[in-house]
Amino acid sequence: MKIAYVEMVGGAAGNMLAGAFVDLGVPLEIIDAALRTIPVEGWRIETSRVVKRGIAATYLDVIVPGEDEPHDDHDERAHGHDHEHHHEGKPTRRLSDVLAVLERSGLSPRVKQQAARIYTRLAEAEARVHGTTADRIHFHEVGEIDAIVDVAITCIALEWLGVERLYCSAFPVGTGEIRMAHGDYPNPPPATLDLLRGAPLRPVDVRGELVTTTAAAILGTLVEQPGLRPAMRAERVGYGAGRSDFPMPNVTRVTVGEPLLEAGPPQGAGAGAELAAAEGLERDEVAILEANVDDMDPRWFEGAFEALLAAGAYDVWLTPVQMKKSRPATLVGAVCAPERAGQVAKALLEHTTTLGVRIRRQERLVLARRIETVQTAHGPVRVKVSRLPGGRERRTVEYDDVRALALARALPVEAVLREIRAQVEGAP
Repeated sequence: MKIAYVEMVGGAAGNMLAGAFVDLGVPLEIIDAALRTIPVEGWRIETSRVVKRGIAATYLDVIVPGEDEPHDDHDERAHGHDHEHHHEGKPTRRLSDVLAVLERSGLSPRVKQQAARIYTRLAEAEARVHGTTADRIHFHEVGEIDAIVDVAITCIALEWLGVERLYCSAFPVGTGEIRMAHGDYPNPPPATLDLLRGAPLRPVDVRGELVTTTAAAILGTLVEQPGLRPAMRAERVGYGAGRSDFPMPNVTRVTVGEPLLEAGPPQGAGAGAELAAAEGLERDEVAILEANVDDMDPRWFEGAFEALLAAGAYDVWLTPVQMKKSRPATLVGAVCAPERAGQVAKALLEHTTTLGVRIRRQERLVLARRIETVQTAHGPVRVKVSRLPGGRERRTVEYDDVRALALARALPVEAVLREIRAQVEGAP
């Protein structure tokens, strides 16, 4: 299990989050291959290494000729640069337009689901501020191509890294007013503050906007408990830079690693703990969720799967069962981290016709594993290296990486997979 912690040292913006993930090792080739499946054109990603108050970081920008100015850094609106609201003559999009763009893409179901949740939450926040409904909101700069790409990069990176839970620090709030198309607004602006409801806010003596609406939407949607720093073993650290300079380093730091479990075996652990110790296996605890469904259109299960995975399920499955009155039915099962059980249960209740969900906690033994990135003739791919009892290692190529590379080059997925497996796994 991987987790990630976002630390808003100098604040956060969509491109700063994206830059931090690239900085910690998510290959640009993988990101670009996935993004090129989105049916929007005319953009490119540029990255550069910069130093902010002594900290080396990656500055990432999505360049869209004719639509974009140097984008998304978070302090400019206090000085008259209107980043995430209407620019005269620029295109706008409704929520339905953005969701249609995502749906027509070749992004994975999990990435589509997360990005759709982010934009839906953003539309709902804008609607509350303007006294209208989400379907009537016109996105301005947060609906432009660069913002859509920024949102997608974060979701793609989290999936590529195998991150199953995202955490973040308290949100920094600067001073001064924010100049927008309709006049001077309080800091943070209304829609941003709506997205941060319930989250801890940290006052900072810096004039300007420190957290953009895009970053607030991403973190406000994907982080369940903002302000909580998890106990973890750090494996990757990346810094994404903003454009401006502050008294503190203008960076967002992202740390990825494994959670540190509480000392002592889970309740009821016995033989499993002994086997884990003897064979060098890892042991943790998971939640198992089940629901019986006998009155649902089978076509709905695809959407239910996507919702359950987006809510944090490690895996989801269907089992044919027979209920009372000899009625055929389907058992929907899911497994997740115990702390995600509430969100997964909510998704199961919302996206199926079941009236109840059974939840139980179980001990789990897993192989010790790590993720490596291997360069192949087609580009970089992740390889999962598992250590079997006795010390032998098993190497498994990440299929989603192979699929993205094959689609980007218009090659058969099966042929690319066979070639890469031969190099990485020694498979015929």
